[in-house]
Amino acid sequence: MDFLLNKRELFDLGERLRGVRIECLEGRCWLTQSGDSRDHILGAGDSFTVRTNGQLIITATQRCRFMLVQTAPQGSRLNYFKAINSALKGCVTGACP
Repeated sequence: MDFLLNKRELFDLGERLRGVRIECLEGRCWLTQSGDSRDHILGAGDSFTVRTNGQLIITATQRCRFMLVQTAPQGSRLNYFKAINSALKGCVTGACP
């Protein structure tokens, strides 16, 4: 699933993404996750695999396109889709980040 953010836009991906890989396809984005003392900057071609659960926010430091890739075993795919659905539910009502 691909996402496109304009500079300074942010996207709240929720908190249950353990096992998901975030791949930056173009531009640059900044990832911050609750419970992780480090922030992560991804440029085109970089990736980050979410190792723990915790609120994950992505901010575009410049226009960026990124993709979410499920890397965990098949049994956890339902949690992945629930997390993505939760992150996107505001878009249905016009309150998309």
